[in-house]
Amino acid sequence: MIDAACAAPDHRRLRPWRFILIRNDQRTMLANLFEVAARETHGTLSEDQTERAREKALNGACLIAVVGIIRDDVSDAPPHEQWVSVGAAVQNILLTATSFGFGSMIVSGDKVKTSALQKGLGLSAIEQFLGFVAVGTVSKQPAPADRPRAEDVFSVWGQVDL
Repeated sequence: MIDAACAAPDHRRLRPWRFILIRNDQRTMLANLFEVAARETHGTLSEDQTERAREKALNGACLIAVVGIIRDDVSDAPPHEQWVSVGAAVQNILLTATSFGFGSMIVSGDKVKTSALQKGLGLSAIEQFLGFVAVGTVSKQPAPADRPRAEDVFSVWGQVDL
């Protein structure tokens, strides 16, 4: 799956992404980080809130942290192009997981902006934690997502009333 991520379009070959596998034996440590992140975001937590924050670290058979490394010093590869590359890399992971017969989804939330996760994942000052890709066996098929119709988001240039 990571090989597929590395095949994402990447103007100037900046590689504006990095991925960190969270092993199953690290989930308790991740649960501790999630609890600290929840306290950083919300202050004092009830016992129930603490448990919910910790449980989220145990979801998904495989968790891959997604890190963006966006440079603003490359004039011919501006940040928005680098973010597109990060998104394409993540989409390649999702599509590859599906092709292998697994379910996958992006998991984020307010915790991604916390210093607890920034430090806990060992990220440098120029790296941004974006969330996780969770991959696993689907136990129940989700309801189809409400998607826009192609004709609502697609047009042919030159065929617009001015």
